[in-house]
Amino acid sequence: MAVGGISTASAVVLYNVMAYGIIPTPLDGHRTTSYYLANGVGMVISYEMSRRWTFKHHTVENAGKGFVSYAVINILSFTIPVGCMWLTRHGFGWTSPLADNLAGNVVGQLIAQVARFFLFKRFVFQRPIRYTAVYGTEDSIEFNLATDPSNGSPARPGVRATTEG
Repeated sequence: MAVGGISTASAVVLYNVMAYGIIPTPLDGHRTTSYYLANGVGMVISYEMSRRWTFKHHTVENAGKGFVSYAVINILSFTIPVGCMWLTRHGFGWTSPLADNLAGNVVGQLIAQVARFFLFKRFVFQRPIRYTAVYGTEDSIEFNLATDPSNGSPARPGVRATTEG
């Protein structure tokens, strides 16, 4: 949650600076565009921190593929907070900066953050497959190269062949 919190805080600050003219930018009043740009920056921060901290013991099969999957999940999950912001602006008629921030940056981001965590864990940062996870430990595998005395064929794994008749 720390990674999500840091990247979300970065996006919220950047969004408010761009959308509401805290520092004059060409995006003053362009709330949706400001939201997408700010969250794009937050996405890059989140990816780097997730890769280096949250999922550092997980692997990405291919670094480029991992980032593309990460970006696609983030872009699709942008619809959650943008939808919340759209609902408050157009459904309820609440157009204040407070309403935009509560809808998009609190409620929408919280829902989207939970969804992204599970999607990233499932599709982007997967645990490496360990030999022992597939085959068990060396102690649990019986290697039996003896033959079955009843028919002369190799003994089945886990079945001890006897040499007594």
